[in-house]
Amino acid sequence: MSKLDFEIRPFTETDLPTLQEVRKAAFAPVFQSFRSIMGKDIARFAYADAEIDQGAHLDEMCRQGSDHKVYVATVASQVVGFCGYTANLGSKVGEVGLNAVHPDLAGAGIGTAMYSYVLAKMKKEGMAVATVSTGLDPSHEPARRAYYKAGFERGIPSIWLLKKL
Repeated sequence: MSKLDFEIRPFTETDLPTLQEVRKAAFAPVFQSFRSIMGKDIARFAYADAEIDQGAHLDEMCRQGSDHKVYVATVASQVVGFCGYTANLGSKVGEVGLNAVHPDLAGAGIGTAMYSYVLAKMKKEGMAVATVSTGLDPSHEPARRAYYKAGFERGIPSIWLLKKL
């Protein structure tokens, strides 16, 4: 269980600026790790706009009418994390999408609780399977740990290969 008293609630439009701040803080070490792994000669092309693209993706997820459902975690009414998902009624497959917890609160159980929360929502919506994807690099270890704690158990390893031309 969590070491903090927090709540999970639906996203509201006024949350977006804080969600962007949480996203930036949570993913800074991930982007740094990826760029280190790629090397600067490749990263300056292959990952040049990663933060901008991810920010635009979060904006799109939160846009009214989006297929994404977004929930936020709050501590003392302050947004500290978020988790989005989609639910495909035809295939009955739900997908956990972009999500983050502010790094100051890492390890407090908020991520695992958000995943469990959206998984319960998916099940209630009739999903038979839930998916999530994450990196295999060291910067994604906390996310993988939280996904396993939330009950994800099977995975298909993947690798993204790059070559400088």
